[in-house]
Amino acid sequence: MKEHVRVAMIGAGGMANSVHYPSLHSFSDVTMAAACDLNTERLHATADKYGIERRYTDYKKMIEETAPDAVYAIGPPHIMYDVWTWCLRNGLNLYIEKPMGITMHQARALAYLAEKHGCITQVSFQRRITPMIVKLRQACLERGPIVHAVCRFYKNSVQPFLGAVDHMMDDTVHSIDTLRWMCGGEVTAIHSRTNRVGVPDINFISATIEFDSGATGILINSWSSGRRIFSVEMHAPGICAEAEHEGKGYLYADGDTKGVEFDTKEVAGSDQLYVFGGFQAKNREFIDAVKAGTLPSSHFGDALKTMEIAEKILAQEILSDRS
Repeated sequence: MKEHVRVAMIGAGGMANSVHYPSLHSFSDVTMAAACDLNTERLHATADKYGIERRYTDYKKMIEETAPDAVYAIGPPHIMYDVWTWCLRNGLNLYIEKPMGITMHQARALAYLAEKHGCITQVSFQRRITPMIVKLRQACLERGPIVHAVCRFYKNSVQPFLGAVDHMMDDTVHSIDTLRWMCGGEVTAIHSRTNRVGVPDINFISATIEFDSGATGILINSWSSGRRIFSVEMHAPGICAEAEHEGKGYLYADGDTKGVEFDTKEVAGSDQLYVFGGFQAKNREFIDAVKAGTLPSSHFGDALKTMEIAEKILAQEILSDRS
């Protein structure tokens, strides 16, 4: 097993700086060997903050000169896709943010290249590894399998989505992936409905997803709500949990209506978002996989399953429009 991991960083934007650089910086067995960004001001500010000496604007030159054990390429998929495919074709272990592409063709191509070239990969679906939610799920599983789970993701944005990625692939994949993790098993059936609330693009998505584990997942995503919410419910025999990942969680058992309260920061032991939000744990999972030569839970092949569920929900919407 590898004792130390040398990482090359592509991208020094807001997301990378808020959660990924600090996560990796917190690990004693990781060295950020080099950083790359086209924006030199942003590059130097980030590299200075984390003590990264080698700095590049050409990612290929960076990788050729530093020969890292893994690459982090953090940025929007329409900008990073060619970077990702180049890394995979060169057999590099790769960590990316969600979603893995703006089309299903891109997602399938990434999963194919990762498998073909034997790359250890990870998509940052960190909500399945948020410390408080992991703790609550384990408490439920001690009573028996999850019977049903709910994931709600709401935002207040009643306007057309003008980015390269649509609502389904940009945000709803987070909810789908969280449901997959809570319920366990493979999907056997999907029943869904979508809507356009005051805009030309889909901004309301609901679905009932059935799993071969026997669990049922309920998904509700809306961008026309009054505030931002990301919350889950998990129900097992005689027990249930309700929680918002970045706030409070509650565990109810045996008819108790008061419940036991959990605070996400207290459970994580930190008030830093990259810790209590699950990013540090997701990064840790990837680094350990690179050290051991194994695949982490959200490798490209697994993340593709999440994307394919999103594709099927959209396909049902198309069929509904035609009927």
